[in-house]
Amino acid sequence: MNSCLRSLCLLFVLVLLPVAHSAEDTDLRLAIVLTRHGVRTPLQANEELDRYSGKPWPAWSLPPGMLTAHGYRQMVLMGEYYRDRYVAAGLLSGHADLDREVVYFNADNDARTIASAQGIAEGLMPGEKVAVAALPQGTVDPLYRPAQVPVGNPDRQLAAAAVLGSVGGDGANVDRTWAPTLHDLRRVVYGPDGKLPPGRDPGLDRPTQILPGAGDGTVRLAGGMSVARHVIETMILEYEDGHPMDEVGWGRVSPAMLAEFTALHAATFQLSSGMFTAAQIQGSNLVSHILETIDQAVSGQPRTGAFGTPRSRLVILAGHDTNIVNVAGMLGLHWIIPGSGDNCPLPGGSLIFELRQHRRDGRYEVRVLYVAQTLEQGRDLEPLSNAHPPALAATFIPDCSSAEPGYPAPLDRFEALLRRVINPEFVAPLAN
Repeated sequence: MNSCLRSLCLLFVLVLLPVAHSAEDTDLRLAIVLTRHGVRTPLQANEELDRYSGKPWPAWSLPPGMLTAHGYRQMVLMGEYYRDRYVAAGLLSGHADLDREVVYFNADNDARTIASAQGIAEGLMPGEKVAVAALPQGTVDPLYRPAQVPVGNPDRQLAAAAVLGSVGGDGANVDRTWAPTLHDLRRVVYGPDGKLPPGRDPGLDRPTQILPGAGDGTVRLAGGMSVARHVIETMILEYEDGHPMDEVGWGRVSPAMLAEFTALHAATFQLSSGMFTAAQIQGSNLVSHILETIDQAVSGQPRTGAFGTPRSRLVILAGHDTNIVNVAGMLGLHWIIPGSGDNCPLPGGSLIFELRQHRRDGRYEVRVLYVAQTLEQGRDLEPLSNAHPPALAATFIPDCSSAEPGYPAPLDRFEALLRRVINPEFVAPLAN
């Protein structure tokens, strides 16, 4: 074969080979940050939690469910990180008076979620007064609490059956799977001998039941897993809020043991909110508006179901752990943050959807990542920046992502996935 023919063959092969693109070959056009609020006080009063423990829990200085001062500072630090990340990416200018025109905030109307959004705003655009869109107090937002409002006709029996069908039809199988961790948990909550004093409620010993939900959930856990979820959450909050170690699980919990407990905690979320049927019922509304927001950014035209305006380049949605678990369950997303269990929705953590456009041919792609302070970063309130970031986990989107770094998904495939998993029955117009 002469040299001319060899050159033509080589050129032909190179044309056929897929071209790998990095983030540097693209421009960031939009980022949607779905964040959980920062560290709060437990949702249950101490009198309720004390029923299940050998000793009373240490007292908190705020009522149940409130963002703590430490939790607010956590969110300020996350805002500072987002500023550093998105100024470096060219999405923001770094000048607060300019960036406020392209940043949109939406929050559930709980005090803790609104305050978390304000904390992010303080770190993101210091000195600027930022409006946070939220429904009035006393109303329920179907975006963040879809199980509490009449959007569609959810089949809660079917949702519970879907979970039972994933654990062999018997909640006791869950208890057997997690028996070693539950054993360790009893020795923290009950006491070193693992025995509860008389007069206390042995909730951790009850068989787990998986039931149709009511009120705030489509699926409800009862028995040991439900109690485990609440007591582990309380220890996570104590640790991340910076309480002395002799108060975290009464001084019986090490960081390594807490990491073990977070894996069980995450598993309870997966059972109650992360399996597809329940996730679709509870997450379709939120995912549909995320899709509309991406379409708005691409078209440059207003969409009635989109967050912000076509000028919005950074969208912050301040919600709850269940919102993150719902969206991850719909899309099949998984992550691991060092020092915590798989898919654990940590305080202040967020799912981020980044829309990028290729410079060479104008094609769009979407990358999804989970970002959160590690338990130690949150506890120590470590300053965050691109040089010292929170934990970052690029997530692979099934049926969409490529094998390239960051697992980018072509926009058409990503949007097709979203349209496939969204159930329009559970979608409502934006209420704010």
